[in-house]
Amino acid sequence: MKNKWSTFIQEFALLVQVYLLLVFMQSIFRVIMILWFYKSINPLTDFHDIILTLSHGFRFDSKISSAFILVPFLSLILIPLNFKILFSPLRTFFTTLGILTITLGSVVTLPYFKEFGNQFNFFIFEAFYDDGLAVFKTAILEHYLIINILVVVFISWCMWSLIKNNQLHFQKFSEYKFFNPSSLSKRSLIIILIIVSFSGSIRGSFKSRPAIRKWSDITSDNFLNKTIMNPLTHLQYAIQDFRKINKKTNVEQFFGELKPSDAAQEYFGVRKDSLLSNYLNQIVSSKNNKLPKHIFFIIMESYDMWPLLPQYRSLGLAENLHSLADRGMFFNRFLPSGESTMASISSILTGIPYTGVNISRVASTKVSFPTSIPYIFEKFGYKTRLYYGGFLSWQNIGNLFEGQGFDEVHGSPQIEKKNSNIVWGVDDDQLFTYIENQNRDDIKSFNVILTTSYHPPYNIDLEKYGFPLKEIPSNLKSQFDGSMTMKQLGHIWYSDWAIGNFVKNIEKRYPESLFIFTGDHYGRRFINAQPTLYERSAVPLILYGENYIKPQLNKINTPGSHIDITPTLVSLIAPNKFEYQSFGNPLINKLDSNISPFEKKFGFGYKKVILKNHVIDSKNKSIEQIFISNDQNMIDKEILSILKKQKILHALSWWQIFKGDNLSKK
Repeated sequence: MKNKWSTFIQEFALLVQVYLLLVFMQSIFRVIMILWFYKSINPLTDFHDIILTLSHGFRFDSKISSAFILVPFLSLILIPLNFKILFSPLRTFFTTLGILTITLGSVVTLPYFKEFGNQFNFFIFEAFYDDGLAVFKTAILEHYLIINILVVVFISWCMWSLIKNNQLHFQKFSEYKFFNPSSLSKRSLIIILIIVSFSGSIRGSFKSRPAIRKWSDITSDNFLNKTIMNPLTHLQYAIQDFRKINKKTNVEQFFGELKPSDAAQEYFGVRKDSLLSNYLNQIVSSKNNKLPKHIFFIIMESYDMWPLLPQYRSLGLAENLHSLADRGMFFNRFLPSGESTMASISSILTGIPYTGVNISRVASTKVSFPTSIPYIFEKFGYKTRLYYGGFLSWQNIGNLFEGQGFDEVHGSPQIEKKNSNIVWGVDDDQLFTYIENQNRDDIKSFNVILTTSYHPPYNIDLEKYGFPLKEIPSNLKSQFDGSMTMKQLGHIWYSDWAIGNFVKNIEKRYPESLFIFTGDHYGRRFINAQPTLYERSAVPLILYGENYIKPQLNKINTPGSHIDITPTLVSLIAPNKFEYQSFGNPLINKLDSNISPFEKKFGFGYKKVILKNHVIDSKNKSIEQIFISNDQNMIDKEILSILKKQKILHALSWWQIFKGDNLSKK
C-alpha cells in the first residue's frame, strides 16, 4: 500500500510540474504580447490595470493548463489496479500536446492580432472559405511563416527539455514526510485537498462562478482586456460563437422573448401583416429623376475614412477622392456593414445586414433576395456586372453573386491570364483597364467593382507609379509612431491613383455616368496605435457624376451604413412611384431639383452605431463624440434603446436569411 501511495504522490507531483510549466508559458506569452503591442496601451492606463490583467489572466491560464492534465489526473484512480505502465505515456502525450498547442496558439496570435486588432474570434473561420493559396502566400510574405514554425519548434523543445530536466525534483515530493503520512485519515485529507485544488484550477476560480469571458473586461484599457484571456480560450469562444450564429434554429439568440412580428413592428414603428417584405417595402417620390447610362460602384479594399479627414490631408494619400468628394456628395458619418471584406460585400450587394453569418455559403443556393442590387437594378433595364480583382473561388463569391442574379461575373483569370504572381488579386489599374475595355457596347450597365490592392503583402511597385511621399509631414510627425510603413501608406495612395485614372477615362467616353465609392471595412492600420473609435470604424461614401447630378450640398452629415447605399441610389435615379425593398433608408431627399439630407438618426454597422455627432461601440456600450455637439446627456439616455434597435435589425436580417419572408413561420 505504501508503494502505491508513493506512486500516487510522484505522479501527482509530476502533473503539478506540467501544470506550472503550462501556466508559466501562457503568462510569459501574455507579458510578451503586452510588450509587443505596448503602443496600443492607453497612455492613461496605470500599473494597477496591468497587475489586474496578469492576475485575472492567470485564472484563464489555469483552466487551460488543467484541461491538458485532466486525463492523466483522472487516471490516478487506477493506481490501486497496478496500471502504472499507463501513467508515463499518458502524461507524456498530454504534456507534449499542451506545450505544442499553447506555443502554436501564442505564436500565431501575434500576427493575427497585428492584422485584426484582436485575438482569435469567429472571424478566423472565414479562412475555411478563403483562397488557400493566397492565405499561404500572405503568411509567408507578410507574416514570416517559416520563421514562426521554427520559433514554435524551438520553444516547444526548450519547454520539453525543462520538464525532463526537473522531473527528478518533483518526484522527490513523495519522500517528504508531509506527503507521506501513515494514517488513513491524513491521506484522505490530502486527497480531498488535491481534488478541491484541481477543481478550482480547472474552473479558474474557487468561487461560485468560474472564469468566463464575461469577467475578462475588468480594466479600463481596451487593449489589456483583449490580452486577459489566452489564445486558446479565445479560440474556444470563437468556436462557440461561430456555431451559435450559424445555427438555423437559434431564434432566441437574436429575438430574445420578442416574437418576430412584434420585433418588426418595434423596429419599423408600424404594425403590418406577418410578411417581412411589407415592412421593407419603400416607394420613390420624385418626378425629376433620370437613369444614368452607366453606373460604376467601386468597393475599395480596406479603405478607411481617415485618409480623407482634413487633419491627414498633408499625407496626400487621397487627392483624387478628395476632388470627387468636393464635386459630388461626401457622406462622412458612414459605417461598414462588417469587419471583413466578405461580410461587407455580401451585405452591400444582397441588401441583408451582416449578422455574423457567412452568407456566401447560404445565399448561393437561394434565389435572389428582393433587396439585392441585381434584383432591383435589372428592373431599370441595366445589365448587371460584377468585377472582382481576385479569384471567384474566394469565399464562394462567384457562385454567390451569380445566384443573386448578376448577368456577368468576372474574376482575375479573365482579367490577367498570364499573371502568376497574383496573391489576392490583380493590381487595381489592371482591373480598371479591363473594365474600360469590357464597357464598349451601347447597353445600359450597372457595374460593381471590388478592388484588392490595398492588402497584405503590399507588393505593388510604388516607384513605377510615382508615389510622391518620402517622409511623414512635419505636422503629423508627433502623431506618427511607426504603426504603418511607408509602403502601406503608398498602397492607399495607389488605390486613389488608380481610381482617378479610371474616372477620367470613363467620363471621356460616357459623360453621363454615375460613380459610387466606399470602403469595405476599416483597414486595420493607422499612423499610430491609438486611433479614435471613429477613425477605426468609419469608411467613406462618395457619389459623383459631373454631368449627371449637381448637388446643392457637398459634405452630408446624415449618418448611415452600407445597407443605405442602394436606397440612396434608388431615390436619386428611379422613376416616381417605383417600389422596392430595403433594410436601409435613403440618406438624402430629392424633391424636384433640390437635394437635402434625409432626417435619419443613425447608421448601423455590425458592432458599431454612428449618429450625427457620436459613434457607439455596441459591444462595450461605449460612446465617443466625433463632432462638437451639446447632446451628450440625451445620447447617454438613449444608448440602450439604440442598441436594442440595432439588435432587432440583425434579428430580422437573420430571419430573412434562414426563415424567409413569413414572420410567423416556426
